[in-house]
Amino acid sequence: MVSASPKHFSILKSLNNAQARAVSSDAATVAILAGPGSGKTHTLTSRVVWLVDCMGFRPEDVIVATFTVRAAHEMKERIGKALKGGRENKIVLGTFHSIARRYLSAYGRHIGLSQKFGIADDADSRAVIARICKRLQLAIDPPAARAWISKKKAKGTEAGLAASTRKQPAKPTAGQQELETCYKEYQDHLDRSNLLDYDDLLVRCVELLRKFPSCVSNIQTVLIDEYQDTNGVQYELMRLLAQKQGRITIVGDPDQSIYGWRSAEIRNLWRLLRDFPGTDEISLEENYRSSQSILDLSLLVIQQDKKRYQKLLKPVHNKGTRPVLRKLKSASAEAEWIVSEIRRALLMSGAMLNNGDVAILLRSAAISRHVESALGKAGVGYKMVGGFKFYDRTEIKTILDYLRVIHQPENNDALARIMNVPKRGIGDGTIKALVEEAEKSSLSLWSLLTKHCRGDRAAKTRITKQAEQKISGELLRLLNGVRKRVTEASESTPFGLVEMIEHLLTALNFRKVLQDTQPDDHEQRWANVQEFISLAADFVRDLQQSGDDALPEIEGLQQTVEDDVLPRFLANVALAADAQKGEDGQESKPLVTISTIHAAKGLEWPIVFVPAVYNGSIPHMRSEDGDEERRLLYVAMTRAQCLLYLSYPVYSSMGNGERNELSPFVAPLDSCFAKKGPCFDRPVVGQIAQILQRKLAPDETVFKNLPPMFSMEDNIFPIDPDEAQKHDAGKPSGGGDGDQQTDEYPRLKRPRLSAPTLVSQDNGEEQEWRKEYATTMEQASNFTVSSLPGFVSAGTHQVAITAANAAAEASQRKERAAKLSASRRPADQKTLMNFVKTSSRPSSGLQTSTTASHGANPVNKLASFQNAFALKHGIGSSTQKLPKPAISPELAAHKLGAGRPTIHPTAAQSRIKEEKSERKQYACFSSSPTRPPAPEAAAAVGGEEDQNGPPSPVQPARAAACLHATTVNLPRGLGGAGGLRRPARLSREGIAPMDKLKKPFKPLTMKRL
Repeated sequence: MVSASPKHFSILKSLNNAQARAVSSDAATVAILAGPGSGKTHTLTSRVVWLVDCMGFRPEDVIVATFTVRAAHEMKERIGKALKGGRENKIVLGTFHSIARRYLSAYGRHIGLSQKFGIADDADSRAVIARICKRLQLAIDPPAARAWISKKKAKGTEAGLAASTRKQPAKPTAGQQELETCYKEYQDHLDRSNLLDYDDLLVRCVELLRKFPSCVSNIQTVLIDEYQDTNGVQYELMRLLAQKQGRITIVGDPDQSIYGWRSAEIRNLWRLLRDFPGTDEISLEENYRSSQSILDLSLLVIQQDKKRYQKLLKPVHNKGTRPVLRKLKSASAEAEWIVSEIRRALLMSGAMLNNGDVAILLRSAAISRHVESALGKAGVGYKMVGGFKFYDRTEIKTILDYLRVIHQPENNDALARIMNVPKRGIGDGTIKALVEEAEKSSLSLWSLLTKHCRGDRAAKTRITKQAEQKISGELLRLLNGVRKRVTEASESTPFGLVEMIEHLLTALNFRKVLQDTQPDDHEQRWANVQEFISLAADFVRDLQQSGDDALPEIEGLQQTVEDDVLPRFLANVALAADAQKGEDGQESKPLVTISTIHAAKGLEWPIVFVPAVYNGSIPHMRSEDGDEERRLLYVAMTRAQCLLYLSYPVYSSMGNGERNELSPFVAPLDSCFAKKGPCFDRPVVGQIAQILQRKLAPDETVFKNLPPMFSMEDNIFPIDPDEAQKHDAGKPSGGGDGDQQTDEYPRLKRPRLSAPTLVSQDNGEEQEWRKEYATTMEQASNFTVSSLPGFVSAGTHQVAITAANAAAEASQRKERAAKLSASRRPADQKTLMNFVKTSSRPSSGLQTSTTASHGANPVNKLASFQNAFALKHGIGSSTQKLPKPAISPELAAHKLGAGRPTIHPTAAQSRIKEEKSERKQYACFSSSPTRPPAPEAAAAVGGEEDQNGPPSPVQPARAAACLHATTVNLPRGLGGAGGLRRPARLSREGIAPMDKLKKPFKPLTMKRL
């Protein structure tokens, strides 16, 4: 160990113990096993600075090899900040291929390589191999031959020698012979053309360093990043680069080896330990990225591999929330849930998080269609990493252009893009000239081609006879035929959107076109085409199930009904695909990241979604290495810092309705996941702020920015789609009016409300009831409101009652003024009938009118007024009706009388009251025991003397304690209680009529004496 100095301290002060030990190790070979988020890049950068500043190595004697250009730029920038003075530019730093090219450019002539050699990219290599197979008539697939050649070179010479020593079959198969023939012809072509492909850069550099080791005699140390992704030839190149001093530092994580399909060999770590016995193994176990909950579950996933190099991860941050495993009904529902959860997390964090903090990691880019569509509908900006947007892929754009020309032949751009797809012998120059000629002639390209092929108008642009036949006999005939079938379609012979797409693919032989033009990835592109067909089928199904985009009929304004599905589908695609136009160059605006898991390696986000975690996606159906698929899921899970969401659709989106099985890597750990998204309360948001080291927003800011009716919980989609489907299946259909919900989505339309009509008690005519509420104090026949649809606010209810009372008072004042003007009595003087009403004497006209209008059924006037009030202010629905009243309208108006007679208590009643107060109360019985009959009242009681005495003041009437209609609240003079009552005048017949008032009350059904 070098003695400590201020320079040493400045390098080590930002490192933990394990990192400092790795940086300052004196061993010639150091293997730093760094888990995700353990700071491996910072450790490797510090190791380079330590070797240059503390060990005294010259920068030009240090080689640093990475796997990506992005990683190389990041490493160079960090080293430059530490070394200063531009010394980082002298370090041999770059990818393996760039380092090999530098050495071949400098020393390649020693192995017969021209200094002006060229590099053949992947497209060039595929084209050369395809021509060789066709020329030699080899019965092999060119893409398969290309992959076989690449793997053969990637194994390295050491692997080739080991393979040659093994027992080989006596006679190679015909396929092996053809592969060897293709390989030889391919290499001869590259040599004649002075070309090197990507694999040759490494192979020829190994050859150079093996034959001329002096080329690297100055190298003091070699450092390798992402060592777990090296293949055989890269391992040999590493050894040869460090062959002079044997100083090697590697940084890697076997748990993140995910490039086996690119010939990466995870066993290279054991080869290093075998070839360099004194290697210092140092594990970086402190994780600075993820919460403890995320790390614990990630380790449970990767520890299922019993053959892995055993190491742990220790969290630095708090426990955090449990990762979520969400089960949705379909892929479209899964995408909608992801969008809703993103929105919920961002709103509940109070602007602490934004779209740039969210990543959606996919096993393959083909499954991004649903996610892109959902984000586009919600207006959420996103960017694609590791793949193109679904609608921007070449094969999808070609199909869409054919559909656009079928719908709109005047679309010059779409027609120009498909004129030579598939190949029809029309060059790009000819197409460009035809478009220019059509625009100068004020014609569409379609019209120009049609007239030229018919002989009506010859095009000025030269078109070969063969190309003309292809245009007329293939392109125009196909498009016109499809358009004709659309117009002739019927229920017996349907020709919908899906049938149209399938017809186009068959007529174009599109799968063969992809095999010819995209031989390396034609299967993946054909899978994208199948996804596009599923998209069209989903669109048609959703359109049939819901008519939400239909506008209401407007009287006097004719509405055009769009029955054609194709233009609506194209508009939907255009809106979804155009959601990001104009935003790609705006780096300041945060965007959600959609990435493949491979492209996300080395990156991190606060919130990570991993959809489609089912068997067939993770692990992939075409994968042959299950352990690598498990490591791929481990990489995806460890990209998350705070929130991790895994999800999968229960049913397949390919239209066959097959049930998906949960990934075997996740199924054993199902109980360890949360079943729904976290509750973003103060502690949870505080933990997120602590992990990200961001400022926590106050509660006032959070709740102030929440939109109305916002769901703060993850409760929009059912936790178990199967149980929700069973529950929905058991519900009644609701009369078959189409209201029944048929899928897992929330209901978007309010169900139609209905109620019976109300029969008015004023005129007996049937009218529409517009009030959506009822109270027991207003109508005696309805004492509950459970059966009434809807509700109304208390304020609206009070406004209606106040307005009704005001109208009633105005009407009463008018009637009172008219009546008093015809009477000789002074104002406010009452008659005896205001206080007393006998059963034998009919009521006066004034009282009858008053009772009928305000006493017998006061609800009718109020209800009529409220009907008009509700109609004016838009309350209620014209289709809502109350149930039939329990009391017949004829009997509802039957009352005992509007006035209440004033009866003075007698001496007998006073005595009974005193005895009742002295009697013992029995709390244990529902009613008191029977008491002896009270003595008859004396004849003197209530005599003439009492009748002629001064009257007792009448107490103000109390409010009715019952629920039926009363006259208590009516205005003064209309049967209501108000002020003091005058005693009744003595009639000419004497006191006899008053004695009748002292008789006991008998109901109307009993015979009166």
